[in-house]
Parts: sequence; C-alpha cells; structure tokens
Amino acid sequence: MTDEFTKGRFKALALVSQFLKCPSRELLLESVYKDIKEEDLRWVTDRFHYYTLRLLEDVEEKIKHPRESSNN
Repeated sequence: MTDEFTKGRFKALALVSQFLKCPSRELLLESVYKDIKEEDLRWVTDRFHYYTLRLLEDVEEKIKHPRESSNN
C-alpha cells in the first residue's frame, strides 16, 4: 500500500490526520443523533489518528527519497 503513495496523497493523508485529531462539530452532532457516547467517538477517532500518523511515518521517507529506478 505504501508504494501507491505520491506526494499529493501524502499531503492529503496529513490533512485527514489533522482532521481526525479532533472530531468535527458535525461528527459530534451526528454521534449524538446516533446515540454514540462522545468517549466512544473520541476513542475511535484517536485510533484513526494514531494509525494515520504511523502510516505517514512509514511513507514519509519513500516520498522524500523515491527509490531509484530499477532500470539503472
């Protein structure tokens, strides 16, 4: 999966990761409507945020230093 990342996808993932750090107002309101406890929502968003950060770490070096072509 990390081989599919481009600089643009990396930047998009970083943006999504920041949005996952704190649930949006809309998401919090929807969780109230769906009878989901705020602590449960935050637990899930914290996990998503953590795993997006881990993925960013894994991909960062590949994006900054792309592999040399195997044809060389």
